[in-house]
Amino acid sequence: MNAKGARGILAITDGTSGAGLPVGSSARLGARAIRVGPYAAELENGTLAGSTLTMDRAFANIVSVFGGSLVDAALMCATNPARALGLAGYGVIAEGATADLTVLDRNLRVVRTFIGGVESYVVAGL
Repeated sequence: MNAKGARGILAITDGTSGAGLPVGSSARLGARAIRVGPYAAELENGTLAGSTLTMDRAFANIVSVFGGSLVDAALMCATNPARALGLAGYGVIAEGATADLTVLDRNLRVVRTFIGGVESYVVAGL
């Protein structure tokens, strides 16, 4: 992060269909069965099949592992990727922008999601 700064980094994930599932869960990668491991998804023979990283965990890692601020993480996970793809009105909270938002709790866990300004997910009990 120090070499490029938060504005020069894009956080992405190549998460497979196993992303977000508990360790030991099964999923599919095309026609192949994969199993979710503690750090990645694997084929039945143990070969690496891909990532299980979710974007909320990438955000949390930027803050907790790499020492980035919440603003740094927001830039890397939303603003910078949207700009790199030329998606005007995405990746920012601004008048006229698309209101796709994720609300995190103090532990950086997703508690609410809004798509186009409409709440589409909320943790039970909120």
